Amino acid sequence: MGVLTLVRHGQTSGEWYDRDRLSELGERQAARLGEVWAASEHALEAVYVGPARRHQQTCEAVRAAYLARGLRFPEPVVLPELDEYAAEPLFRVLLPKLAERNESVREVMESGALEGRDGAQRLFRLLDPLGRAWARGELEDPAVERWSEFVSRVEAGLRKMMNQPGRKAEVAAFTSAGPMAVAAGLTLEASAEKVFALSLMVWNTACTDFLFSGERISLRSFNGTPHLVEPELQTMR
Repeated sequence: MGVLTLVRHGQTSGEWYDRDRLSELGERQAARLGEVWAASEHALEAVYVGPARRHQQTCEAVRAAYLARGLRFPEPVVLPELDEYAAEPLFRVLLPKLAERNESVREVMESGALEGRDGAQRLFRLLDPLGRAWARGELEDPAVERWSEFVSRVEAGLRKMMNQPGRKAEVAAFTSAGPMAVAAGLTLEASAEKVFALSLMVWNTACTDFLFSGERISLRSFNGTPHLVEPELQTMR
């Protein structure tokens, strides 16, 4: 059977609405993954990468570790289906809709707690109730990708990556927490709400492995970070 490994990008930096670049720590996390894979001479038949800058920076760090050891690293193929859902329109468009029906969310928004130094951190805490409602299909707007559309997009990407020659293909893909959780949820037939909750628990540069053969795919491991031994390298945000 083939093995497909989905890798979440390293830690990012910048404002919440513009975090599409790795932080210095994120670069170290990605480099460590590459060093561990290269040291074990983990051979890859194909590599895919999402369209975001953070995806490609993470992939490039792993690639650099392979090249430093004189190892082959397949030319990465950009796959738009590996992109994360867009958080900015969720907050900008759907959060006010959630506030209309959720008193606690409305109180936070009206209190001014989202402003100032810790505003971004408080805003992120609202992503859990916001994302769950979005995943349940309770919040929709033409300007925002529907949860069902997001899932279908990720599933289409999985099918493309599974279309590999050879029965024992080793494939790696660099993406975000959302697509990783969706892929795992599809194999487990998990509810949309549980899948979204799962996406909030993925570590930076964590690896999730799947076994695949033809159209069949099954989860082998989820959210693994054995390459991040030092506690200071272990982050979710």
